Amino acid sequence: MIRRRAALAVTAGWALSLAGCPPPCPPRHVPLSVLAAEYNANAARVDRLWARAKVRLTLRGESGLSFSWGSTSPLAPPNAQLRLWKEGGGPANFVLVGREIAELFRVGIDAGNGLYYVWYRMGDGGQAWVGRTALAGAPGVRDVPIDPLQLVEVLGVTALPVQPGKLPTVVMTLEDDPCAYVVRYLKPQPVSGKLKVWREVWFRWDGRRPRRPYRVRLFDPAGRCRVTADVAGYKPIEWDGPETDAPVMATDFRLRWLPIPSVQGAAKMHVTISGMSTTRPFKKAFFDFPSHLPAGVSPAQVDAAYGRADNKHKSP
Repeated sequence: MIRRRAALAVTAGWALSLAGCPPPCPPRHVPLSVLAAEYNANAARVDRLWARAKVRLTLRGESGLSFSWGSTSPLAPPNAQLRLWKEGGGPANFVLVGREIAELFRVGIDAGNGLYYVWYRMGDGGQAWVGRTALAGAPGVRDVPIDPLQLVEVLGVTALPVQPGKLPTVVMTLEDDPCAYVVRYLKPQPVSGKLKVWREVWFRWDGRRPRRPYRVRLFDPAGRCRVTADVAGYKPIEWDGPETDAPVMATDFRLRWLPIPSVQGAAKMHVTISGMSTTRPFKKAFFDFPSHLPAGVSPAQVDAAYGRADNKHKSP
């Protein structure tokens, strides 16, 4: 009888594995304080970032027409540049620049002028959007095609806020299908002051692999998930400290904008990064919005409902 029961248990376990039941999660887990401390220690080593990038962008409108640009093939040369420069406690300077012979687009944060922006140039035409970082996500603020303030967080090299009793802050839950630590970023909405969840970061809960992010979900003020990003390919970043303590970051990012009627069209962006360095020199002027805006392109101010910004964002 005992042998029969054991055989039945083994058979049942085998059947469940074939049915796709997930394996049990590790018996132990770390608290949020430990997870955030590990993450923030790595991020703190990246005060600046210079990197080459390959970008593949695909847009699909409601009519079904699609547009694609770029390549992330191993044989393709880099077609973009990525720069990051942290300063103070506010948003980091950040820009992703796509180019062929000349610059084709910029998605960035000009922290010195308090602006975030997106612009692209196609032939003799183009479009641009700009907003004030202090008003990003406020009621009535129009969306930009790609939100630079959220995009920079996908890189995983900016700190999680963990000071007790202060906002913004993060909270954590444990998921068992798949096994993951899920950290949610909470921050009051500008103007309204309403507390909102702006993103989720999924960390691996696996006793055999490091606790690193592998998925990021970005939300809008209404609580809709607007973007999902899968991140992978962690590699060390060149820095001026001991090689064994070098910071790491993902080098493969796959972002998906799901179609939402009357809100956004479907889009995909694949970005691969190489040559990451915290020591290669570049000037802070690289992030400046006004001086890099193409001539003849007039930016739409997405937060115009709260008055005109000063003329720093106007085309030179």
